[in-house]
Amino acid sequence: MLKLLHRAFGLYPGEGTLALRFAKLAIFWAFGSSCLDTLSDGLFLEKIGAENLPAVYLSIALGMIGVSSLVLYSLKSTSPYRILSTAMALGVIVCLGSAIFVGYSPPTWFWYAIKIASRMFFAVMIACSWTFTDQYHDLQDAKRVYSIYSAAYFFGTILSGTAINLLLDKIGFSALLFCAAGSIGLGMWEARKIAHKAKAVHDDTMEGVFSGSRDTFGSVVRLITRSKFAIILLLMSLFVQLLITVTEFNYMESFGRLFKSSGELVAEGEIAEFLGKCRAIISCCNIFFGIFFYSRFVRRMGLNNAILITPLFFAGVYSGWVFEDAMWLAILGLVAVDGILFTVEDNCFNLLSNAVPTKLKSKVRIINDSFFEPIGMLLSSLLLFAISGGSRVLGLILTAIFLVLALVIRAIYSKAIMINLKDNALHFERNLRGWLISLTRRENKEAKKDILEALRSPSEETQLLAIESLLQLGESLPQILSVAKRFSTVSKIHFLRLVESSPFTQDARVIELVDSWTNENESPELAKWAYLYLAKKGLHHPEKAEDDLDDPDLFLRGAAILTMKKSLATQSLDYAALNRTIAAKKLDLMLKSSRIDELSMGLDILAEENTVESIERALPFLSHEAILVKRAAARCVARLADKRLARHAPALIEELEAARDNVFRLSILDALGKIADSTTTKDILLASVHFRPNERRKTEEILGQMGLKIVPLLLTFTKDIALPERARLLAGKILGRLALPQLQANLIDILDIEIERAYFYFYFGHTIQNQYPLYDLEMLQSALLSGYQSVIDFIIHLLGAAGSLEDPELLVRALHSRNEKVHSHAVESLEKTCDVRIFTLIAPLVDDLPLEEKMAACLRWQGDYPKLSLSELLGKLEQSPTLFDKIVAVRLKAKLQMPNWRQQLREQMKHSDESFHQFAYELLES
Repeated sequence: MLKLLHRAFGLYPGEGTLALRFAKLAIFWAFGSSCLDTLSDGLFLEKIGAENLPAVYLSIALGMIGVSSLVLYSLKSTSPYRILSTAMALGVIVCLGSAIFVGYSPPTWFWYAIKIASRMFFAVMIACSWTFTDQYHDLQDAKRVYSIYSAAYFFGTILSGTAINLLLDKIGFSALLFCAAGSIGLGMWEARKIAHKAKAVHDDTMEGVFSGSRDTFGSVVRLITRSKFAIILLLMSLFVQLLITVTEFNYMESFGRLFKSSGELVAEGEIAEFLGKCRAIISCCNIFFGIFFYSRFVRRMGLNNAILITPLFFAGVYSGWVFEDAMWLAILGLVAVDGILFTVEDNCFNLLSNAVPTKLKSKVRIINDSFFEPIGMLLSSLLLFAISGGSRVLGLILTAIFLVLALVIRAIYSKAIMINLKDNALHFERNLRGWLISLTRRENKEAKKDILEALRSPSEETQLLAIESLLQLGESLPQILSVAKRFSTVSKIHFLRLVESSPFTQDARVIELVDSWTNENESPELAKWAYLYLAKKGLHHPEKAEDDLDDPDLFLRGAAILTMKKSLATQSLDYAALNRTIAAKKLDLMLKSSRIDELSMGLDILAEENTVESIERALPFLSHEAILVKRAAARCVARLADKRLARHAPALIEELEAARDNVFRLSILDALGKIADSTTTKDILLASVHFRPNERRKTEEILGQMGLKIVPLLLTFTKDIALPERARLLAGKILGRLALPQLQANLIDILDIEIERAYFYFYFGHTIQNQYPLYDLEMLQSALLSGYQSVIDFIIHLLGAAGSLEDPELLVRALHSRNEKVHSHAVESLEKTCDVRIFTLIAPLVDDLPLEEKMAACLRWQGDYPKLSLSELLGKLEQSPTLFDKIVAVRLKAKLQMPNWRQQLREQMKHSDESFHQFAYELLES
């Protein structure tokens, strides 16, 4: 029975208690608020009349602007729970005061006051209750359960409407208002239990919205103006409020006129009873639709389609109402406001607000419900004052604008979700140009302005970072040089290293500044670096360098050799040849030295020559034991490499695989990229399995530069499940850059295999230990779950390479996040951007579902999973392309002493690589 209820309401096991508490909270405050609102509406129409409603709307709008400012200020110093409790306490006071006054003959102003207070209480409760509720749910939870909470609100409305119809004549207005006060008090008690017993789900990047942040109103406005989605969402909400007020005026006016035109005397409370009956019926329909249709519609058809329901319904109502003022159209107007808006529009707004920047989400909700909506009411009241007989035409115009804004929201929703994830993530893999490309023109301008501001920082480290950024962009050289002149010696040397590899390395202004630093009186150390810099440019005269050829200072000796080889000074051919001969002999001596600093300097000098012989001389130093020499040799080879070095490519790959130094690897990869030998593609891909992120990006760059000739190879490697996943993924990424249509054409076939592997890993990762409780299978369990996560990551990255997803790296990190809200945003982004068929297949694995639901999905995918024995499972892992899977499988076979495990291991070694052999020999000898 419990499972049936969970399925009917869309709940997962363990969620029932919390959902029931929130439902009771909604029922209690909805009963009190609806009683107060309905009774005040009926009394106002009977005592004052509908013609004075615009004045009431104006008063409510002005009052709510003040209240919203107070609520926003309160968010800085207290929690949503305390704000909600305070609002309900005030509601109790209003109900009790109204109950006392109604029993006597109150003055005319009282009917205005109760109408204004009831609507303000309702608006504040909507904002505060949803802000409080949002603390305990992520986006995927909200899709399932928010409609239940809305249905609970409507149930409270039904109870209030039923109570008014059945009890108003018997117990009167005062008693019903006392009941409303008691119901709101019960809601306060329920909110207290939730706050003390439930665990909140906070955003990782929330900047203290609930913990005393001191954001000014101006800063909030600036944040809103930077988010196109937030602006359009608030604009849509503004026009919705305009539409609500105009529609409410239209149906209230119609009801008042139609009741009085019937020819019979309208009894006291008759209109209130009619409204109560209508709202009770509407609320019944709302509950049915909210529980059984809305959440399922959103999950199957998407939120971007659900947001069109409300404007289309209003368009249908007003297209008839403009031409005919009938009771059934007035009732449809009531249905639109009390039914469609609350069931569909409010739920859609609550879900859409998750795409608002995280810093703004709670504030936007309060601003919308307590600030923008009152402004909408204010504007609508002014419009109703100005337009006396065309209110229904005004409603039709507002409906058209509402529909346009909904279509815009629909178009930008998925992008807004992704932007929200990007804003809350660190992208270590991006360089400066990549960052700037991803920004808008305005943000790009502001970022460059910030970099220039950093040049004025008192910290030289910050200034050097700014200079490095500006040199990468090739901009603002005068400002850079002005700052560099004031640097200390160490920072000036650092600047020389930066400018040497920049576009400004030969700029006359740079040369002039460096030349001024060659004065040893200022700093001997800086003078040596400046002297060497100018020597590399050939800007010294050989006659001045002759005395330094035997100088004990390595920098001066190196600069002298470079001067003899590269000087641009006018000299005879014989004199130039003699100088080059002398320099070559001095360089030979340096390369034969036993000192690693001399060897490094010699290799750096060798890198200035553009000959095949120089490359041949540098290659042996790649295997030197000193990392300083290895790096210098790699720099030399990278600088001089071209297609003539193709025969040495295998040796370079061997050095690449054997090395662990990041700088060395990057230089070797640079050299391989210049060689551009397509026959080395597979070897480079296999070597990349153990690379660091920046080395993998470099590998992707150099293979991409090889062009279309390697496309068939890349497609074969991407499909080859015998290759490591990292190598296949890198091949897929490069293939996506070079030949996207070919990757897309083969994507489904590749992913079907991977999805099946993911289900396999996930199912046995969660069941194998339970199937064999007497064995210690923790290592196997960990291997299976790691394999599952690796396959999911591969799928997401490959979808990104095929253009189905934007920023797959970000989505993978978000799916790994332990924060429920970040994870739910990633799932939402996947749902909105990738192919529907693929998302349907992977959704049970990536969505935040209970384990029972995921296991059921595994069995639906492959029903014979339970038939596999432990031995058969290990046999499948032995055939895995992942080395870790193979090692775990044979290790467990040996540990459990399974029959013939040694013989099977020897057979497996015949088809495995060297890395597996080493482990296998150790296992056989144990």
